[in-house]
Amino acid sequence: MSKAALGLLSAYWPEDTPRYAHIPLKTVGDATLYSTAEAAPNQIALATAAGTLTYEELAAKARRFGEALRTRVEPGGRVAIATENPAEMVIAAFGAFEADALAFLHHGPPSTQVLDAFSPDLVIGAGVSSVPAPVASFDEIIAAEGRARSKRADLRAPILAQPLPSGKGEALHNHRSLAAIGISLGKFYLLAEDIQVVLLEPPVHWCTFSIMLGAFQRGASVWAGWEATPPALPAKVDYAVCSWGMAGRLIESPRPAVLPTRIAAGLIVGIEGPFSASRRLRIGRKIRADVLTVLGRSDLGPVIGSHPAWFVNEAAGIPLPNVDLRPLNPNNGEALSIGWEVVESAEIGVKSSLSPAGGTRVPGASAQGWLRTGLMAQIDTTGFYFLLHDKHVHSV
Repeated sequence: MSKAALGLLSAYWPEDTPRYAHIPLKTVGDATLYSTAEAAPNQIALATAAGTLTYEELAAKARRFGEALRTRVEPGGRVAIATENPAEMVIAAFGAFEADALAFLHHGPPSTQVLDAFSPDLVIGAGVSSVPAPVASFDEIIAAEGRARSKRADLRAPILAQPLPSGKGEALHNHRSLAAIGISLGKFYLLAEDIQVVLLEPPVHWCTFSIMLGAFQRGASVWAGWEATPPALPAKVDYAVCSWGMAGRLIESPRPAVLPTRIAAGLIVGIEGPFSASRRLRIGRKIRADVLTVLGRSDLGPVIGSHPAWFVNEAAGIPLPNVDLRPLNPNNGEALSIGWEVVESAEIGVKSSLSPAGGTRVPGASAQGWLRTGLMAQIDTTGFYFLLHDKHVHSV
């Protein structure tokens, strides 16, 4: 977007929502979980069917797990975390980040094909068998002797692998990109100490994982609503989070017991392309709450979101903090220096600190650092992005 267009839209930007937010040179743990543990140690961080963990307790367990994991894998070692236990998944994930390992998260035992694709050096979880890598239980690792960090973490080394949308290859995040996600989404959704967030699906998807980071960064309480027997939820939560596919299934089924009686701020739904505005409205009527879309992919990170105080149902939303979007030239894919005010519609180009870094780049990425999304959009004068199908795209 040009400076002129950005100036035009600034008058419409939601109050108290930054367009850009400072990303400190810290690990993702220090920028989210650990900083909140220092500021609000007794605040509930994670609630599961088995009980609750405060920020202080969750941070201590994650650090302890990371120290023990350092004796098992070298920095950069590939660790598959395969568990249905929500506390184990979160602790092991942050522990792997603390140990500078490359983590892959999977809900329950992964298939042989999934493990072959990731090629782990260590698998953490129960019920995993017939794999060439060593397998260890969560309890076995956290009870072992540990080793403190010997040098400063490499903030650009990959620490989280997520499968590409094509199913071939992986998108790799580092401390820097994950810290940016947590800070940007935390500020976008105005998460604070008294906010309650329920994840309806495990944090193995880019959307649920990203919102979890944002919640931890702002001291919110996260409820593990994806468990087979979920915890007893409070009567009101501020946000529920799931994928577009699961949100659509809410229409056909009775109101699930996992949903609270009241969702105050909205249902945050991850989308990866054009969606049905009418279905969005139907979902909202069914759950009696606003449906807030977050556009992204594992190979892009989150890029556009519906602000809870400023959105329209037909639009995907506005750019998230620390995300720049431009129209791309249809002839060569290069970012156009002109803004959206003179381009009716075009493919979206992304330059973002929230995008995966240090790993596989999106095919077709321009030399300027702008990533091709393959997503076509129009933008109105108030800054809302409307996703289009290819047939609606006009030449520049």
